[in-house]
Amino acid sequence: MKNNKIPLIYILFFLLVMALFGAFLFFSVSRPKNYFNPKITKIESAVRGNIKTKNFTLAKSEKVYSVYINPAYISSDKKRMFVDLFSIYTGIDKRTLYRKLRSHKKRVLLAKVDLKTKQQLVYLRRILDHYRVFNSFNGVRRAYDIESVIYVSKDKVEGLFKRIYPYGNTFEPFLGRYLKDQGRGDNGIEEYYDNILKPQRNGKIAGYRDVSGNIIYDKNSVVVYPVNGKNITLNINLILQKRIEKLLDEAKSLYQAKEVMAAVMDSRTGKILAIVSSNRFDPNHITKKDIPNMKISAVRYLYEPGSVMKPITFAILLEHGKVNPYEVLNAYNGKWKPKWRKTYIRDDDPFQWLSAENALVYSSNIVMSQLALRLTPSEFYNGLKSFGFSEYSGIDLPYELKGVIRSMKELQYPIYKSTTAYGYGIMVNFVQLLKAYNVFNNNGIEVTPKIADVKTTYKRVLKAKTANEMLRILRKIVLKGTAKNAYIDGIFTAGKTGTAHVSVHNKYEKIYNSSFFGFADDNTHKYTIGVTFLDIKAPFPNYFASQSAVPLFKKIVIIMKDEKLIGD
Repeated sequence: MKNNKIPLIYILFFLLVMALFGAFLFFSVSRPKNYFNPKITKIESAVRGNIKTKNFTLAKSEKVYSVYINPAYISSDKKRMFVDLFSIYTGIDKRTLYRKLRSHKKRVLLAKVDLKTKQQLVYLRRILDHYRVFNSFNGVRRAYDIESVIYVSKDKVEGLFKRIYPYGNTFEPFLGRYLKDQGRGDNGIEEYYDNILKPQRNGKIAGYRDVSGNIIYDKNSVVVYPVNGKNITLNINLILQKRIEKLLDEAKSLYQAKEVMAAVMDSRTGKILAIVSSNRFDPNHITKKDIPNMKISAVRYLYEPGSVMKPITFAILLEHGKVNPYEVLNAYNGKWKPKWRKTYIRDDDPFQWLSAENALVYSSNIVMSQLALRLTPSEFYNGLKSFGFSEYSGIDLPYELKGVIRSMKELQYPIYKSTTAYGYGIMVNFVQLLKAYNVFNNNGIEVTPKIADVKTTYKRVLKAKTANEMLRILRKIVLKGTAKNAYIDGIFTAGKTGTAHVSVHNKYEKIYNSSFFGFADDNTHKYTIGVTFLDIKAPFPNYFASQSAVPLFKKIVIIMKDEKLIGD
């Protein structure tokens, strides 16, 4: 007879082990009645996009983190330890921390910190938890929370980030700045492309909390990633930009000018490689004296252009077959009083006779006035409009002022035709002139200037034959005329000078706007370059464009050659 007692003992032992294991498993996975395991949500801030060039970042965003805590979480006998260590890690004054902890019974914002400090506070939290600084609630010790958002109200949060401009005042005011309190870009590229740069959507992580206070990633958790603002890439060559800025700073002081502006544009594509003002500011540290420098004069300062308008007038005449460049006209020895004027029209250099093209070469107001009378009001008006005057240039900068030209009715009168022909009685901005001149260096095709690497637009303004004829005459101005200082061996340079009196309270004072708009080309590159001095007060003859704007143009081209942008 077999003994059945031994197997029964094994069975009973096995059942007992299974019961103990089941009980252990039950108590391991089940939650006590009052166990604190709520569903929590953490918001992850989206940040503003960066503004960069090919090799450099001009504006970037770095996350800022808020540190929140409920004062009740801190053990009363360990509060001093908490304050001492938290003060060391964040640099916040101890008195400030004590005041915050005393004045709030619920959640309080202790600090806003950068990424490096945030990482240090994560380490500090582990140390404080080790020394039981934090109280336990329903089995869970609660510490401070570190989040990349700030709570504006119970149901509203705002992303936290800091806008940084690593190169200080470089490329200002064209770059603009970020207004933290309003959450938007202000002026320049920051404002023009605000809808692209701004954060699109904060991220969110929701789920149940484990015993350590971390979210449990399971089927109940929800993860929504933040959508940051997009980056903007500029056409700006930062090295060229900075070197021209240095030139302009020196020129402003030397020639006693209110402001000096310059720009370099690829004639074929409209890409702005540099656009510079001598009046800049550091968006990281703005002071009261910086406020005037925030104005982008290149599109917001309107002025009478003077003689740089003469090539525009001449091109309109050529396009309508109203002038032969080689015909000879009376220049009246530099002083002419037609019957429709009360005062004389004068030239700086007296000539008895000048060919039509030499009226440009030697900048004759008298001959240009006679030629302009050949244009009908509609021909002159529509010609100026086709060059973009009294229209927005289309450059990617906000708040452009489009200026004014004489109406078609006004252009019926000889005096208005005359003064318009040599750049008085109309108001333009710097970028409009840059864009208009570019037509001559691009076979008669207008291209919209762009600072950012975006698509541009094209439009034919002149026949290619007319544009090339104008380029020939503008080259002659460098070889024989008022811009001889712009000559550079091995590089094709051409352009036109302009020195215009500045009107103050409807009276022309001994203050001048001095300009040179022209070109620098080689076998593979074509550039349109503009230089303008505003309110130049240098003594005679230095206020003339030939003595101020032209030498500065030449220095810019030499820098471009040094940077291998031209002259290969």
